[in-house]
Amino acid sequence: LAHLLGDFPLQSSSMLRAKHQGIRAYIGHGAVHLLVLVVCVAVFISHELVTSFWFWMAACVYISAHLGIDRAKQGLVSTAKLGDSASVFLLDQVAHVCTIVALAWFLIRPNWEIVKSQFRWSTAIGERVLEAGIVYVGVIFAGGYLIRYLTRNLTARIKKEGETAEQVENAGMYIGWLERFLVVTAILVQSPSMVGLILTGKSIARFPELKERFAEYFLIGTLLSIGLAVLGGLVLAKLWYGTMFLK
Repeated sequence: LAHLLGDFPLQSSSMLRAKHQGIRAYIGHGAVHLLVLVVCVAVFISHELVTSFWFWMAACVYISAHLGIDRAKQGLVSTAKLGDSASVFLLDQVAHVCTIVALAWFLIRPNWEIVKSQFRWSTAIGERVLEAGIVYVGVIFAGGYLIRYLTRNLTARIKKEGETAEQVENAGMYIGWLERFLVVTAILVQSPSMVGLILTGKSIARFPELKERFAEYFLIGTLLSIGLAVLGGLVLAKLWYGTMFLK
């Protein structure tokens, strides 16, 4: 929580820009992180812990590692060795999470057997992972190919400025992957109303394009995609919960 607060709502745009200019912004960023970390540890772990010398040593090492990761990322982006992209953002956050795990481990000192028991693999867990894998991959990817074949004649007749029929088809396929993932998940978490929200959002986004042949492609493709995802979600719900009836 301290990391998320310090890196996002409590890190202003001006602070981000100031990181290009010198070390003062990093010191301010580190101070914010340290303050929020102390508050979170006192509230959620133990207020007595923040009086420990070893906590302050560990906190200083953690903050130094955090600022080092930030500085390394900033340096690589500034020298154009890395682009400021989603992949760089994710790598940056993974590095931060590793330091968070190390700090949490040091502060709590959990028993290794207890930690292993939380991740113990069982036959029941294996069966659920297998069932979910089959349904998700089948519905999202194999289902995408089925829908593409069923709507091929429609996409061939769609004329959009600056795009070929294949590009229109690919755009629909990528949207369909995300759409079917969300629908299967909505069914699995017993929230069928979310399916209506997904369908409504997609319809609003595509509203300006609902004309001529594209309307046929959109409606047929969407109904096939949603229908296939709902069916897959119901099958998985039956396997996991023993019933297809949703709340």
